[in-house]
Amino acid sequence: MIPFESYRQFEHLLIEHLNIMYATALRLTGFKEGAEDLVQESSLKAFRKFGQLRDVNKAKGWFLQILLNTFRDRYRKKKRKAEVVYVELTEELVAFASIKAYDQEKIFNYLVEGEVQGALSKLPSEFRSVVILCDLQDCSYQEIADILQCPLGTVASRLFRGRELLREYLEGYVKNRGLLELNDFE
Repeated sequence: MIPFESYRQFEHLLIEHLNIMYATALRLTGFKEGAEDLVQESSLKAFRKFGQLRDVNKAKGWFLQILLNTFRDRYRKKKRKAEVVYVELTEELVAFASIKAYDQEKIFNYLVEGEVQGALSKLPSEFRSVVILCDLQDCSYQEIADILQCPLGTVASRLFRGRELLREYLEGYVKNRGLLELNDFE
């Protein structure tokens, strides 16, 4: 039986790192419900393995490592089983499509974020994890190496290759919309 003090310590650490876990899960899954499920499942796994955490100063990396492993396990299962998704044209979608110059900045940000999320989801998981941890969650190379259990050089090369792939995926989008001059992107 786990002592009450351990429950309180786990709860405190989880609450402290819940925002970064959710933000990472949202970037990995691409949608709110998937992120919530991933965080919930990861939190339960972390609770079961709480006795394995040796240094509370490394709790952030420990929680993120469990989250990424849980995501990878789910991804492998989904890869084996094809999923069919039906999209219904709702009133909200029709209304959104009919907006003219109402709030261009908000719409622009929504579309760009969607395009970036789409590009992130195209990245192979080993690159996506490193890019998300470094560029979106501000983890250091050492923290990422600890989370992914790989050498620093591997982190650096995956980050470089992931950013290059993102650049390739987004290059056409940026150029087609005139967001940058052709030579600005190179």
